[in-house]
Amino acid sequence: MAAFSQWGGAVLCGVALLVPLPRPVTVTCTLVAPDSARRGHEVPIVLRLANTGKAPENLYLTGRTITFDIIVARADGQVVWRRLEHETGQQVLQVKTLAPGEILELRDAWRALVDPGAYTVTGIIPTDRQPLRTAPVRLRITP
Repeated sequence: MAAFSQWGGAVLCGVALLVPLPRPVTVTCTLVAPDSARRGHEVPIVLRLANTGKAPENLYLTGRTITFDIIVARADGQVVWRRLEHETGQQVLQVKTLAPGEILELRDAWRALVDPGAYTVTGIIPTDRQPLRTAPVRLRITP
């Protein structure tokens, strides 16, 4: 009986060694925008996906042209502009492989036709799972 218990433990340990450990996610998603812009002017916005790891990363993104959203909101959270508002997108899934150190940039611009004040800008990139979301970036609109 003791031999059986030892063998059973060895089998369990052997099985545990065959289960792959999850790899940490090495893709970062950031938003780049100016600190301030004048009312009525275009604000250039870049979403940047970067593979900071040492192995290639596969991203499962939507759209023939990669779909991404940009959300501009007032300081109180009220959304004043969404890039994808009133847009339809193709539900095509594409695989984009980022090599180690590779950066993918998605660009657009927003015309700041809003009152002067403090705003936040956030980027979202839909994937086959949870969307990739940037941290909000502050933007001041001046007269």
